[in-house]
Amino acid sequence: MSTAEIPITVVSGPLGAGKTTLVNRLLNDPGDRDIAVVVNDMGELNVDAELVASEADDGVVDLSNGCICCRLQDDLVTEVTRLAETRSFDYLLIEASGISEPLPIARALTGESNEGGLPERLRLDTTVSVIDAYGFWKAFDPEESLPDAAPDPERPLTEVLVEQVEFCDVLLLNKCDMVPDDALDAVEAEIRELQPRASLHRTTYSEVDPTQVLDTGRFDFEAAKRHQGWKRALTGDGAEADHDHEHTHDDAASAATAHGVESFVYRRDRPFHPHRLDAWLGDWRGNVVRAKGFAWVASRPETVLGVSQAGPSVQAGPIGRWEDDDPETRLVFIGRDLDEDTVTRELDECLATTDERGAAYPDDPFPRESA
Repeated sequence: MSTAEIPITVVSGPLGAGKTTLVNRLLNDPGDRDIAVVVNDMGELNVDAELVASEADDGVVDLSNGCICCRLQDDLVTEVTRLAETRSFDYLLIEASGISEPLPIARALTGESNEGGLPERLRLDTTVSVIDAYGFWKAFDPEESLPDAAPDPERPLTEVLVEQVEFCDVLLLNKCDMVPDDALDAVEAEIRELQPRASLHRTTYSEVDPTQVLDTGRFDFEAAKRHQGWKRALTGDGAEADHDHEHTHDDAASAATAHGVESFVYRRDRPFHPHRLDAWLGDWRGNVVRAKGFAWVASRPETVLGVSQAGPSVQAGPIGRWEDDDPETRLVFIGRDLDEDTVTRELDECLATTDERGAAYPDDPFPRESA
């Protein structure tokens, strides 16, 4: 058995975005690579695995009836290890299910999770997100009907979609032929605000040069986590340029400005009244694509409340304690033509008064999950 290093590319993206089409293209045009494939699907019957198997001679592993970003993490590590021990290949493709978050998959494959990681010769090389440009456009357009929710009601599709955009090394904006040019430019500007680091390619039918997604050497766990748009905004390093991709930061900033895409941070060292904040979170503004951060609420003054909004999908709940940190609300808003003054005024109206800060809240509305 060869002991040569085996790079891995993980392909994520929402349902129907074009992941399987991409995998089949790579199998048909592998260059001098011998590619093995792991395909994950939520259903008992892994249709995607059958489609991929029709293009491959062998080396296709089917992980069905679960999601490799959560309860099948251990199966993923086990099957990838077994595949490397029993079959000769020099590249591994992993196609995640449409509702999988790429970050936990990366943790499992690199040993950052509790699953132990892979043998040393297996190396996560690239994380690719295939995003349906048409689906993204419609998902964050309040005038259009939203895509169906993901099978897991606790993980609304728009939330997972945004996380697939935010954590990747390469992003394929697919189905570009279905979106008008001006709308496509706006979609790309929004995505760039969410994801300033990844190499971005506009595609149709997932057609891309294999060298852009295989053996790129782009995976950098710390950079991928640190350079998500909302984290950059919170830490104030949004002006930092990252020139290791097709579009420079200046290009992305110019496109964002042209299409009214922007972000701002709301900070306050006073807690929110829980019911007023809950009501405000339930009133989605169509121009807010992403809101995320940490909130201080009067109903649980020692607790850090994590807030995550992706379009109309909202999650807010305890994620830790302030401990030695001074409590402070820090929320990032990313979207189109944001009215910072109005959002700031409305949130200020949700803050607790001096008397309300010491009140009891037996009917605390958090944690909150809605779609």
